[in-house]
Amino acid sequence: MFTLDIDQAGATTQIWANLDIEAQWGGAKLKTHVLRRISAASALLVALAPPGPVEIFAPVAVDPRRIKISDLKMRVGAPQRFDLAWADPSAKAVNDRRFALSLRDELGVALAGARVIESLDELDAHIETTGARRWVCKAPWTAAGRDRAHGVRKGGDHVYIARLLERCGALVFEPWLERIVDLGVAASVVRDGTVQLHGIHTLRVDPRGMFVGIDLAAPQLTDDESSRMMFVARSVARHLALAGYVGPFTIDAFVYRDEHGERALHPISEINARYTFGHVALGFAQRFGTQTLGFGAPPEGAQVLVEAGEHDPVTAWVA
Repeated sequence: MFTLDIDQAGATTQIWANLDIEAQWGGAKLKTHVLRRISAASALLVALAPPGPVEIFAPVAVDPRRIKISDLKMRVGAPQRFDLAWADPSAKAVNDRRFALSLRDELGVALAGARVIESLDELDAHIETTGARRWVCKAPWTAAGRDRAHGVRKGGDHVYIARLLERCGALVFEPWLERIVDLGVAASVVRDGTVQLHGIHTLRVDPRGMFVGIDLAAPQLTDDESSRMMFVARSVARHLALAGYVGPFTIDAFVYRDEHGERALHPISEINARYTFGHVALGFAQRFGTQTLGFGAPPEGAQVLVEAGEHDPVTAWVA
């Protein structure tokens, strides 16, 4: 069961929706339209609060006409006091993709060809050595598919990659694989060192791996893949605790076809040591009995939570 450590039912819950935290960690300046989008999405964090009025503090102002959620007031900035934060500002180290990369090696689930890249020459040499036909380079701290570059063989936007390297100092290189299903495990590291696992959910992504929603229906995995995924999730939780992290986290993973066309599980694609929309989807499931949290055109019968706006065409909905 998904629960929150807030014992104040009926009182006003204050939530710091610092959805721009990865950009702050990575030294990036988000564009205005991105700040508007993540601030509107911040309204969905109401699902993490107990019953009663909620105040959510977002990076920029949100047109209140867009919000279709009762007992919610949107504020701007960081509150002086908050009951819950989207991300712990001190959790920078465990949200670094290099932390996840190292942990894959330690747990014996490394992705062949994945490594840290610190220069364009190093990138070209690695592509030549591995023979990677398609690949992606990701900044150490990002969210929602930002600050990453896709390429084919040596064909890539080297100007953009050079800018990322100048700002970040290093990027994580990974081969781009033929994904069959994307999935995640939402969980929490409790202060007593125990872990709460909330099950495996399906990630809804576009062809470039960009996040577009959560389906709480179990993904189509084999029994062995499901067991392995939960074992890895517990192992990740132990390592997060050893690193001093307490709180919510999600592991993103995927099943893909290897070079022989065989099915394979990559159990650690990302480690997000914070609340994620997997936790949000679970919260709405408890409130409304819904199964899907989506961003984009809502299907017939869906409950719209955040309408599209003049400067943000994305609608958030549950069904």
